[in-house]
Amino acid sequence: MSDTFIRVAYFKPRKNFHINILKNKKNEPLKNLILVEEAIPPGIISNGELKDVELLSKILKDIWRKEKIKDYYAIVSIPEDKIYSKIFTFPKNIDNKNLNQAVEIAIDFQTPFKRDEVYTDWEKSERYDKNKEVIISSVPKNIVNNYIEALDIAEIKILALESSIASISRSIKQKENTAFILIKENNNSLTVFILENNSIKFSRTLPDFFINDKNKLEIEFNKIKNSFDAENHTISEKVSLSDLEITEAYRKYPELNNKYEENEKWLVCLGAIMRGEIKDGEDNKISLLPIKTSEAYEYQKIKIFIVLIRNIIIGVSLFFIGTFIASYLFIFSLSQKTNISDQNLYAPIYSINENEALIKKVNGLTSISKTIISETPNWSILINEIRLRTINGIVISNFKVVSINEPILIIGISKNRDILNQFKKSLQESTYLSSVELPITNLEQKGDIPFSLTFKIKDPNMFYNK
Repeated sequence: MSDTFIRVAYFKPRKNFHINILKNKKNEPLKNLILVEEAIPPGIISNGELKDVELLSKILKDIWRKEKIKDYYAIVSIPEDKIYSKIFTFPKNIDNKNLNQAVEIAIDFQTPFKRDEVYTDWEKSERYDKNKEVIISSVPKNIVNNYIEALDIAEIKILALESSIASISRSIKQKENTAFILIKENNNSLTVFILENNSIKFSRTLPDFFINDKNKLEIEFNKIKNSFDAENHTISEKVSLSDLEITEAYRKYPELNNKYEENEKWLVCLGAIMRGEIKDGEDNKISLLPIKTSEAYEYQKIKIFIVLIRNIIIGVSLFFIGTFIASYLFIFSLSQKTNISDQNLYAPIYSINENEALIKKVNGLTSISKTIISETPNWSILINEIRLRTINGIVISNFKVVSINEPILIIGISKNRDILNQFKKSLQESTYLSSVELPITNLEQKGDIPFSLTFKIKDPNMFYNK
């Protein structure tokens, strides 16, 4: 998404997909790459900030409906104007545990923002020379929350959120040990960024007056280039986005070959779709959401599960209502026939047999519905209990249920450790729950504490309708 358009890329299996798999000998693509572009009115997104949530969600809904996109998860790229990124260097011999702690300290003390006002994430550089490099990115919560709200209204299941230049870094072909310095023109700003070995080494968004003053832009550009070259003992190469080649694995798609002169504008979408093809659980790229990408995937599955349970409850309720109405109409009809039989004692015997068959049918339907209800846990009781016992300062991001007899997992974020302990105590006081376990982690972290908590159902029979 940008200030002026939305671009969507997704794969769709070709016709005779399974036959083509057997015949495929030339490494030809087995899927169609669908590319969609939709202009948006000015003012909906401005300088990377979403101003009109409802209108953007309507546009997204229209695209999804027109393209008949249904059960797709989404990797979303947004303008980088409000996203802060910085490279931090750590000793090469530092292990992963100490690296995690060092990064958390760097976020707290070496970044120009308050931790509780932003969503922040980091990733390791793909290549190490003398030191380990980590890129840390952050964005104000209110900006991301608006995008999340628009996508949620449009019923789009979002897995990761990243900057457009992070997507570009993934989709281009770059020679090893070369540095590209690029200028990306936005609607009201310019972004100067440097890529090396497909990793972002530097990025800075310049205000709009640089667009009209070419001399100032050239001076600023040379400052950035000279500073980077001197620090890294290299010579960066100035290139334009239109000169960049798409990474080799994706050049086989004819949809891109046919639009080669327009490939520049699809670099962001391609980077996003490449991230979407990373195997579940292996995505360790930066995601500017309240939760990690793997947790977001589990969260979306939980949402689907809850909707399914809700629909089952509604369906069973409607079934009972229908059965009640049918029974009422039958009794009313039987009453009417009884009145007629009082006037004519010699009514045909087949009407009695007909009524008896109808009674057996209603009894059968009632018995089936009773069996369904008795064997299906009433999950709404548990969901309501968790909701009532969740205190202020607790945000639940994941809710995992294997079965009613197995431990149930809650993953979330607590504002501080006192609130987390109060939440545990609140669950322990429930008449429905038992064995509440809260492992103690991240003792050095004072705020926004991630946690995972398990509990069991004290008496599963309480959740069945007998």
